[in-house]
Amino acid sequence: MIARKSPIPPTPWRTPYASWRHFEIAMLRELLDKVAAVNCQFLEALVHCARSDNLEFPLPASLREQVARLTVHQQETVGRCGVILAEVSLCDITCGRGITDQSRVVDSTEQARHWLPTELSMSLPYCVLFISWYLVHANPDVARVLLGIDASGVAAYRELGVQDIAHIARTHPDCVRPRWGSHLEAWTVILEGASSTPYADARSMTLRCLQVSAGAAGIDLQLGSRSS
Repeated sequence: MIARKSPIPPTPWRTPYASWRHFEIAMLRELLDKVAAVNCQFLEALVHCARSDNLEFPLPASLREQVARLTVHQQETVGRCGVILAEVSLCDITCGRGITDQSRVVDSTEQARHWLPTELSMSLPYCVLFISWYLVHANPDVARVLLGIDASGVAAYRELGVQDIAHIARTHPDCVRPRWGSHLEAWTVILEGASSTPYADARSMTLRCLQVSAGAAGIDLQLGSRSS
């Protein structure tokens, strides 16, 4: 489901990170709208898994019931957290070899049981890969924050073409996982933000997600509201 509102507040955030200060606000809103749309698809799949009998729930088991209770509106709130909530480890897939090397295709009988519902097992990986690829090409520095990747991760995405993305999505349907899959604190903050109605709580969730994601990319991103 496509989010209708941008997660960017009316007053810009204060940050010493130059790429955010000088990046056009209209472009940033457009990017974050696309991120929110993909996040909503990812969260829909995550909720579906939590409510099913699939044993391969990709987050800590203690969060499963809370995820299963997320409403569509709450999923939209979480989706506007400002960062990509799903990740694909290109290094695990390519291992330094040609991305379209057919010898690397894993037979489906050898793959671990997928957490994704069958109907999303190719479309969601493609969406996550494509938005990540798009962000890297639109602005590599901003992409590092939104994706939580370092310079080598940016380089890996820049080596891909559209056909490569389709190939990965088709041959590695289990490649998409939640960001911070074992990071209980991060997902606790996210889920608490989803169930909170005040704008300040949702905004606090967004700031926390941005900081955790930037930290994973080796960037010290300090965000805060301007003084009125």
